[in-house]
Amino acid sequence: MKNKLSASDGYNLILLAADLAVAAGAFSLGLWLTGWSFFLWRDIEATIGFIVLSLVTISFFQSYRLYNYHFLYSRKEHIKNLLKASGWSFLTLGLIVFFLNSSTLLETNFSLFLITLLCGAIVCLFLSRYFWSHLLDFLMAFGMAVFFFGITGLVCKNGIPVCMTNEFVIFICFLLASILLIINRLFLVHIVFFKWLRRRFRRQIVIIGSDSDVANITSHIVANNAPFWVVGTLGVQANRDLKFTRFKKNFIKEQLGSIDNLPDIVKKYNIDDIIITDESIDKTGLFSILDYCTSAGINAWFSPKLLPIIKMKLSLENFSGMPMILLCSQKHSGLFNRVKYCFDVLISLPLLLLLSPLLLFIAVAIKRDSPGPVLYRFLAIGENGVTYTMNKFRSMRVESDNKIHKDYVTQLIKGEIDNNGSEKTPLKIVDDPRVTRVGRLIRKFSMDELPQLINVLLGSMSLVGPRPCLPYEFEIYNDWHKKRTSVRPGITGLWQVTGRSEVTFEDMILLDLYYIYNRNLVLDFNILFETIFVVLEKKGAY
Repeated sequence: MKNKLSASDGYNLILLAADLAVAAGAFSLGLWLTGWSFFLWRDIEATIGFIVLSLVTISFFQSYRLYNYHFLYSRKEHIKNLLKASGWSFLTLGLIVFFLNSSTLLETNFSLFLITLLCGAIVCLFLSRYFWSHLLDFLMAFGMAVFFFGITGLVCKNGIPVCMTNEFVIFICFLLASILLIINRLFLVHIVFFKWLRRRFRRQIVIIGSDSDVANITSHIVANNAPFWVVGTLGVQANRDLKFTRFKKNFIKEQLGSIDNLPDIVKKYNIDDIIITDESIDKTGLFSILDYCTSAGINAWFSPKLLPIIKMKLSLENFSGMPMILLCSQKHSGLFNRVKYCFDVLISLPLLLLLSPLLLFIAVAIKRDSPGPVLYRFLAIGENGVTYTMNKFRSMRVESDNKIHKDYVTQLIKGEIDNNGSEKTPLKIVDDPRVTRVGRLIRKFSMDELPQLINVLLGSMSLVGPRPCLPYEFEIYNDWHKKRTSVRPGITGLWQVTGRSEVTFEDMILLDLYYIYNRNLVLDFNILFETIFVVLEKKGAY
C-alpha cells in the first residue's frame, strides 16, 4: 500500500467524511431555522430518521463520479456533476415524502399500488431504450425511497414523526445541504487539495509510449492544470544510451528503462497510474502489464488505438479530458465476489420459481420431439481453469458428433474464419444439422441456457461473466486468452450484449477482459437489463 494519501483510499475517505458532516449539519441547521429542532432532543426516532434522511442528499455522489480523482480537478465539471447529483437526490427526497404521507393509502390500497407499480415498470422497461441513463437514475431514486420508507417503518414504531412528513421543513434542509455541500466541495477540493496541498495530492504517472505521445499527454496535463505528475517513460526494451527525453515547452521526462523493470519503478517512484500508448506491445505483454497493475492497485489507461473493439462497442472514459480506455484495479475483489454471489442468488432463486412453468413446458416439448434426456450435462471450464458440470436444455439429437463444432471453433480461435468486418455475417455455425426442431426454437430465444440458473445457485457460474468454454477450446487458447477464465463464467456477459456472434474471437476475448477488469454491480445490472432486449431481438441467436 502506498503511503501517499492521493494514491490511497484516504482521499475519498476525507471527502466522504466531509460530505456526511456537512449533510447532517445542514439538516440540523434547517430544523433549527424552522423551529423543529426540539424533535432532535425529545424524539430519538425523529433524530435517527433525520440523520438517515440527510444521507440521501449525497446518495448520487458516487454515481456522478464525485469521488473520482480524474474528474474533480475541473471546477466546471465538478459543479455540473454536483448539481446533477443534487437534482436526483431531491427527487429521491420527494418520493420519500410522498411515501411517508401516503402510508395509510398504501395500506388500504396495496393491491392497486402493486399493479400500478408493475405497469409502470413495464412502461419504463421499454422507454429505457431511449432514456436509459435517466431511467437508471430514476430506478435508483425510487429504490432508495422505498428502502428508506421501509427503514422508517421499522425504526419509528410509534408512528412517523410529523417533522419527517413536513414538505417545507425537508425542502429547507435540503436546500441548505445542497448549498453548503457545493461551498464545502469547492473549498476542500479546489483550494485545500489542489492549491495548498497540491504536491501531496498529485498522482504520479508513468507512460509507456513514444516521445510524441508522452509530450502530448504531459502538455495536456499542464495546460489543464490537472493534479498529475508524469514521472517518466518506459519502453518495450530499455534504451540505456538515452537518459533524458526533451519535449516541447521544455518539459523534461526521464527514460526510466524497460517494462521488465515495472515493479521496481512503481515501488521507487510510488506510481499511481500507468498510461499505455505503445502499439508495438503484443497482447500477451499488454495483459501481463495489466495483471500486474490490478494486483498492485494501479489504474491502467490505454490508448483507444490499442483496443479498437472497446472504442467501437463501448463508451470511453477520459483522462483529464483525453478519451482513453480505463481498466481499473480490483482492490477488494474478495469482498466483491461474495457480494456478487449474494446478488446472483437473490435474482436466480426467484427467477427459477417464476419460470418453473416455462421450464416444465420446455422439458415436455424436448421429450416429445426427440428421444433422449431433457438436460444436456457436460464438462466446461470454470473459474481459474477448473472444470465443472454445466447444465443446458438438450437442443441436439442424442449421440451427435461434436466434430463439426470442434473443427469450426479451432479455425475461429486460430483466426482462420473472419466476417470481413461485417456485423451482418455471424461468426457461428448456422443451420446446424444436429439441432432438433424444438432445439432450434429454444436456441433462437436463448431458452436452452435457463438450466444454468442451477449452476449459479451452486456457485459454479454467475449471472454475468465471460461465457464458459469447452476443454478442447481451452487447450488451444493462447496464454492471454486464458485470462478470461480468472473469474466465474456467466450466463450472459458483455460480449453477448455488444457483439455476440458478430465479432471475431479475439475481440470477444478483449470484451471479456474489459469486463473482468472493470466489473461492478452497476455494470452487471446494465448487462442483465440489456440482455432482455438482445434475447427479444434474437440478436446473434442461431
